[in-house]
Amino acid sequence: MRRALQRIVIAVLTTAYTWPAVAEPVLVEGLESGQGILRARSGECFAVTPTHVVGMGLGLEVVSTERVRAPAQLITDFGDDISVIRVDARGRLSCGMGWPRPEPLDATLRDAVTQGRQGVILRVRDTGGVEAYGVRFVAVDHRHIEVMPLSASSEAFKGMSGSQLMLQGQPVGMVLNTEAGLIRAYRQDALNERIGRFFDSQGSPQLPPSDLPIEPRQGSVVATTQTPIREAPSPWSPARRWLSVGQSIELTGKVVGLPWYQTTEGFIRIADTTTR
Repeated sequence: MRRALQRIVIAVLTTAYTWPAVAEPVLVEGLESGQGILRARSGECFAVTPTHVVGMGLGLEVVSTERVRAPAQLITDFGDDISVIRVDARGRLSCGMGWPRPEPLDATLRDAVTQGRQGVILRVRDTGGVEAYGVRFVAVDHRHIEVMPLSASSEAFKGMSGSQLMLQGQPVGMVLNTEAGLIRAYRQDALNERIGRFFDSQGSPQLPPSDLPIEPRQGSVVATTQTPIREAPSPWSPARRWLSVGQSIELTGKVVGLPWYQTTEGFIRIADTTTR
């Protein structure tokens, strides 16, 4: 009863003071069940979420606080367990906010740790709506923040990956994982440095010329399996977006000596395609 009352009080405070500053939170269902935040770019809707939640991007869906579902597609993995997925929000979800103006958080977060300030983590429930859980700031470095739950129950923090960490009504991080009673989040200012440029660009980014020799290649190919368009001709290169089975793409070249085609968006493996 006491714990339930605590959640209600925190939820009321959060609703009253933080919703105007908070992007739309969503439940993300991929390899794991986690959380994400919606952001708009050039009329399209995207969600930022941990890579370990997305997995390979198969069967991705996001679920709103009102339990409305929308399919999603993995766009790219930015490293540090951070990915961006494209959400088919048309007629389903509202995704009107762009990427926020970056603000330095170093002094704010260090003060929060030094003074042991309290914040909240917002999580979309499976049954709809948002819950807010109280936490205390305990550690910070140049990329991450560690907080400790005010509640002794670790059960409440399952599926928290991707949740927004709030301090004084402002988002200051995205939860990545929990371990040994501590919750680790990626700092909001570090997140901006890593992915802010993606949201600043207009439409699909064009890949800069490769240093590898490219021979001209015209025509198009069809994906025979779900395959990524990668930034560079390497299976370890970040994916810009994914092609579904049967989806075609125009070619601009072929990497000399390597089994990779070049497109205006990036590179795809020859073995994952067939000629039209």
